[in-house]
Amino acid sequence: MGRPLKIGIYSPFFGSTLGGGEKYLGVTAEAVRDAFPEHQLEMVTAVPVDRGLYERTLNLDLSGINFVATNRRVTWLHRMLNQMPTLRLYRDLFVGAQAVAYTRSYDLFIAMVYVIPIFSQARRSVMLCQFPYPKSKVPRRVPGPIFAAYALPYRVLRRFLLPDDIGCFQQIVCQSQYVRQWVGRYWNRDALVVNPPIDVPGVEPDWGQKQRVILSVGRFFTGGHEKRHDLMARAFRDLCDSGLTGWELHLAGSVHRDGNNARYFESVRQLARGYPIQLHPDAPYGEVQDLYRRASIYWHAAGFEANGNPAAQEHFGMTTAEAMGYGAVPVAIGSGGQPEVVEDGVDGYLWTEIDQLKARTLSLVDNPQARQQMGLRARAASQRFSRQRFVRQIVASLAPLVRQLEEEPAAERARQAQVEH
Repeated sequence: MGRPLKIGIYSPFFGSTLGGGEKYLGVTAEAVRDAFPEHQLEMVTAVPVDRGLYERTLNLDLSGINFVATNRRVTWLHRMLNQMPTLRLYRDLFVGAQAVAYTRSYDLFIAMVYVIPIFSQARRSVMLCQFPYPKSKVPRRVPGPIFAAYALPYRVLRRFLLPDDIGCFQQIVCQSQYVRQWVGRYWNRDALVVNPPIDVPGVEPDWGQKQRVILSVGRFFTGGHEKRHDLMARAFRDLCDSGLTGWELHLAGSVHRDGNNARYFESVRQLARGYPIQLHPDAPYGEVQDLYRRASIYWHAAGFEANGNPAAQEHFGMTTAEAMGYGAVPVAIGSGGQPEVVEDGVDGYLWTEIDQLKARTLSLVDNPQARQQMGLRARAASQRFSRQRFVRQIVASLAPLVRQLEEEPAAERARQAQVEH
């Protein structure tokens, strides 16, 4: 076979964000490490990674994987730029451009892409697309006459730094049919759907341990596909004010503490005061598991009032599927990727208006027998998204490219090596 292949897995968010995308990427890294042990694997990130934190929070095993950061540390300048919407597009552009130099050294480069564009110069490249960005548009983040002066240099820089940020990828993999649809619309490319990995418990839920708990799990941040803890807190307050007693709402997730995100978390904390609403900031994996075991109902609201922005919808709904694995009945927003997870009226409920969210929740509150029956169906449905199934599918999607690289003539590989240097 010759020298081992060098495989790189990239994310601009791994190291600074703890969410479903990072779980998807982390399990992909585990799968590549285990399926192709004869080859070298590295994870390339924008900032250094706290390996232990990611393993504890997302139930990952990242042993044997080397980490490379394009920035050695997060400085005050990084934080300042992150809080300035008028400069964020430029920051995103340069974060993506930083990674380009690293791509040249890899035989196979696997990049997770969402918002931040990336161009690859590896011999083969695969994109794990969380959601496609429009190639021809610059989001209008700057008002009025300033926009033209702001957008023009961005377009010039992007064309120079990332000359072909889509065509360089031989394969695009996405999380849902919803995302695949938008890949086709924005990029005129097809994509392979590999649903995210869900840690489905091996044992049946202990229905006797289920409590009067409504749960939602998701990062506390504002902007993008925010999880709308504020909306859920208000809806639960309305239920309590209308007579609901004996039930609690639990909101768990990692907290983004910069700028508006910190103010958002504090606003949710204020909404919770005086009501049976408990927050679980930065909850480790074990605590989240315990909440899933106790929860009878699961709420999901990301994408509500997104004003026609398809990227702001939930791209799949990993936490919804995880809760279903524990027998919690989902009452999830009926948009984005959620209808691919929940079959309305069978293994959960979908809603589009707040009154529907409250009414369907009350129908479960008032009927424990129906709640358990639907919970059993939710548990069975979650098996479609098991971690084992994900590993099989992601390895199958990468194996042909690995074989091509292994079989490529030595002369071609030597030529590529000269180009790299």
